[in-house]
Amino acid sequence: MFSRLEHPAGVAPAAHSLGHLLVTAMAVDLRKSKRSLLRVSASLINLVSPSRNKNDNCGFKVPSSPLRTVPTASPYKPPRPSPAKRRVQLSWVDSFGSCGGDDDKKCVTSALSHHEIKRQEAIYELYQGERDMLEDLTNITKFYRDPLLKLGLISQEEAHTFFGNLESLMPAHEELINRLQEQRKPDGRTENIGQHIHDWADRLSVYIQYCANQIKAKAMFDEKKNEPAIDDFLQRCLASPFSRKLDLWTLLDGARGRFVKYPLLVRAILKYTQNSDDVYHLEQALERLEKIIKKADEETGVAKCEHSKSSLVYLFEDQKIPEIEQSTALLCSGCMKNTKGSKQFVFLFDRAIVVTRSTQQQGRQMYQVYRQPIPVSELVVEDLPDGEVKLGSFRNAFGQGNQMARNLIRISFRDREKGQAHTLLANDEHDKRQWMQAFLKVATCVEQVADNSKTKV
Repeated sequence: MFSRLEHPAGVAPAAHSLGHLLVTAMAVDLRKSKRSLLRVSASLINLVSPSRNKNDNCGFKVPSSPLRTVPTASPYKPPRPSPAKRRVQLSWVDSFGSCGGDDDKKCVTSALSHHEIKRQEAIYELYQGERDMLEDLTNITKFYRDPLLKLGLISQEEAHTFFGNLESLMPAHEELINRLQEQRKPDGRTENIGQHIHDWADRLSVYIQYCANQIKAKAMFDEKKNEPAIDDFLQRCLASPFSRKLDLWTLLDGARGRFVKYPLLVRAILKYTQNSDDVYHLEQALERLEKIIKKADEETGVAKCEHSKSSLVYLFEDQKIPEIEQSTALLCSGCMKNTKGSKQFVFLFDRAIVVTRSTQQQGRQMYQVYRQPIPVSELVVEDLPDGEVKLGSFRNAFGQGNQMARNLIRISFRDREKGQAHTLLANDEHDKRQWMQAFLKVATCVEQVADNSKTKV
């Protein structure tokens, strides 16, 4: 055993050099580690202190992307709705009751009785209503009809159907406005107007055609408003101040509402009129106005009847009975249900009754004739008591079965071999009463069924 390790000759110096190199390498690695640590510390400092100059950062930089083209036109945004234009409704006292100051408030009204003030208010209400109506008709022409034609949204024929003889109405209202203004005295009072209203009443005959045309106009409005372009146009108009938050149909129907209101307005004036001559002329005017309105109702009924007949769709030729074409009035129409819960739309004409099902054809509401129409000369109507028939749909056969039907009416042929009967459910008791009253006008055989016995009405 050797007591100590002895190196061969020439080996000791080499080992010494190798050790020196190892120490030197370790020192270099230590210096590099310190520099790396300093870099990391500097990076952390830059993150914490963003205010430091970014140009001093020697790290990797992502090249900036080229500038994107900013679109010059922003997408359309609907404007905010404008405040609705409100009409200022002033009474006659507010308009003419004072001469300029609060102290002079009684300068006109003090000389008039309460009865006469009421008369002046009634006359002024007629005048103000005429001005408002004329403004509405002008706005319909200016902001609706003319733009719809100019934009090509409707044709001339469609405009004639939709707006009717609108331009014929405006001169009638202008004439009454002028007549009332001419009769007004400087202090605001109006005395004799009965003769003027009587002479003017015939001008309202233009409303007979207008009211009859409303049936077709409403059907066209319901059809056209579903078109995107027209719907957008109507929505823009509705958001404008001139519409007063009223849609186009409300404005169009407002003219008809004003027309049927004239007897009430004249009666209000007549109530506070004591002059015998003026009373006579107002009564004559009232009688003439009521005749014109009655004629308009008749023509509207005929138009409604013709429109209803044109909306019927026949599945079989034998359903086109002559009584339908011969009908001139639609007495009643509406939705009812059969005992299975299916909706059925019923038309009661003056010559026939037709049960239909609602359908759509080319965007128009149509009615498909169901079973055989019944002429009123062969019609039997039975007023069935509640509980006489049970509801029998497939749904309640496995669920809510044995439900007792209410508000029942059965219609059938006198000769049951000519066609099937219909058992119909009215919407409620009031609806059933309306139907029974309509049936009594045309049917020769109306029976009330109770306790399995029939009593002719």
